[in-house]
Amino acid sequence: MHIEVRLLLTFKELSPNGEDPFTLEFPPGVTVAQALESLGIPAEKRKVLVLNGRMTNNLQMLKDGDQLTVFPPLEGG
Repeated sequence: MHIEVRLLLTFKELSPNGEDPFTLEFPPGVTVAQALESLGIPAEKRKVLVLNGRMTNNLQMLKDGDQLTVFPPLEGG
């Protein structure tokens, strides 16, 4: 299955070949956590996960054609 991924802000440096967005291929049954691990994003790193325009979590199963966006939590004051 093919997943479109966007890495924003500080995560952008982990994008293969500097592409944005880019496509990853996985076997069926992969979770968001497993996809992030394949990109070298540690589970303990704080991040916001958006799947197909909706916030999600690490345990969500991915399916063919999904769009995953990852960015750090925004802070300000």
